[in-house]
Amino acid sequence: MSTHTMKLLKCPSCGGPIDPPADASSTKCPYCGSAIVIPESLRKTDTNQQSSTPGNLFSGMDMVSMLGYGAQWSQVVQLAQQGKKEEAVQKYMSFSSISESDARRTVEGLANTQVYDISSAYNASYIAPVMSTYADTAKTVTKWSLWMSCGITAFVMLTILLVTGVILFAVFQAF
Repeated sequence: MSTHTMKLLKCPSCGGPIDPPADASSTKCPYCGSAIVIPESLRKTDTNQQSSTPGNLFSGMDMVSMLGYGAQWSQVVQLAQQGKKEEAVQKYMSFSSISESDARRTVEGLANTQVYDISSAYNASYIAPVMSTYADTAKTVTKWSLWMSCGITAFVMLTILLVTGVILFAVFQAF
């Protein structure tokens, strides 16, 4: 009987598997870009020792090549969270070299993650008035800056003209 326990770090935002860098206390999710704090119990101290551990979910999988599969991974996460676990397993296996049992375990974990719906909080009826206010403010600032720059330019030109006129008048009076 095996006493090996597997510890998997998943992104709290998208549920993607995270392979934390050695001796790091935080990392960035390669799928959605969220900042992630790595719990002390999951921090690696020696990469050679960690990668040779038998039973590692990501052994035999090139995590660098997984970065290129962000859109497909997103579909796996969505399918798993919608309850379409079989489709998610098949999709996951189509772009990775993971075994079916590992794919099922990962999809099961993804299906149990929390999903946050922010679409109702930030819809067009909320954003439109804010954007309108920003647009009005930008127009006002642009108008005032145009008047100020023209006014300053006119003042400088008038000053130069007056100084030049006084100098020329004094020069011609001297002759």
